[in-house]
Amino acid sequence: MYESRAYDKPGDFGQEPVVVLVVSGTHDVSRLVNLFNGGSTLCEQLDVGQKLAAQVARHNGGRDALKLLAQHGGPDLLQRLDGGA
Repeated sequence: MYESRAYDKPGDFGQEPVVVLVVSGTHDVSRLVNLFNGGSTLCEQLDVGQKLAAQVARHNGGRDALKLLAQHGGPDLLQRLDGGA
């Protein structure tokens, strides 16, 4: 089972994003460890990623992190979440 939450905490340079991911159960833990070791992404993990991106985008520091991802050549998750606006 995957549980996630995101929030901002005060930092030296403004709001710093924080992500908390709790994974429980033999199957999910083994699959997450495999993913972090270069394994293939599973559909359950993609669902968690979408949920986590939405949670992160609800906070100023999180939105800044998603903007940085796009600036560095990653996907523009904010545009996806905002419906292309």
